Parts: sequence; C-alpha cells; structure tokens
Amino acid sequence: MRVLPVIALFFCCVIVGCQTTSSDSTALTASENAALPTEDCWPFRPKKIIVHPMSYFPLHAQNKAPMVDIYIECLDLDDQTTRSVGVLRLNVEDPKSNTSTSFKCDLGDKSVNIHRWDSVSRCYLLELPLPAGFSCETNAFLKVSATLNLDPDELLTAQSTVYCPNHKP
Repeated sequence: MRVLPVIALFFCCVIVGCQTTSSDSTALTASENAALPTEDCWPFRPKKIIVHPMSYFPLHAQNKAPMVDIYIECLDLDDQTTRSVGVLRLNVEDPKSNTSTSFKCDLGDKSVNIHRWDSVSRCYLLELPLPAGFSCETNAFLKVSATLNLDPDELLTAQSTVYCPNHKP
C-alpha cells in the first residue's frame, strides 16, 4: 500500500518536469541559437579555384565546331576538392588574334551543378567554342580566366593557359 503513493508521486514529478516553462514552444535556447549556421559554418566552402591542367582541345567530328574543354577545380581550406554553388564565369582569349569567348553558368541551380560536375575528375567541366580566328597550331595556346562568385562579398579567381596538343615546350 505504501508503494502506490510513491509511484503516484514519481509520475507527478515526471509530468511536471517534462512541461515547458516558455509559452512559445518554438523559441530556441541560447545553445540552440549558437548552433545555427553562420556564414563561415560550411567547412568545405571553396577558398580557391584553379583552371585544372586537364583542360584540353578534344577531337571532334568534322561537322562539329571546334571546342575547348575547361576543367575548373574548387578547393576548400585544406586544399581538398569540393563542389560549390555560385556563379561561374569563364573567359577564353586567343592572344594572337585578340579574340575571346565568354561563358557563364549558375552553379546555384541544382540541375546545372549536376550537369557540369564531372565525378571522375571531381571538377566542373565546361565546353566552350574556340575564339574566332583561333587555329590550333604548334605553340598555339589560349589564356583562360575563371571567376566564381560565391556571394556578393566573396569572389574567387584563377588564370591559366591551355596549350594545343601539338605544343612543343
């Protein structure tokens, strides 16, 4: 008989202990608030980009326009390859003819990001038409400039040269 009042008292304490003291059940505690994402919370956020040395001039059928394949690699704080969001802009310039080709893609668009991501190289692959007047001859090359806008305050840039396959160093 004495056990029954003890059990009843225990259940009353449990019920009272589980009730919220705040009238707003959606309010966050200070520790929950501190755990919310901040601007720097993405540890794998790109800190630099490079025009990857795999960039090349692919062989195409005669009825297709000549292209250049540009690989853009995003690297995090530990220099590990990572994916990104943001607006990626490329400019491919032929210094000999002083002509260029530009390209822009929104990596914030999930379908564009998936389409441009090459899972084997772990880079973004962008195929661009060659600048007008460019001819892939011995010692010919293109200058590539890449810009990735992560947000209005953060801009990553890279520059490199892509040589024709018959380049002789």
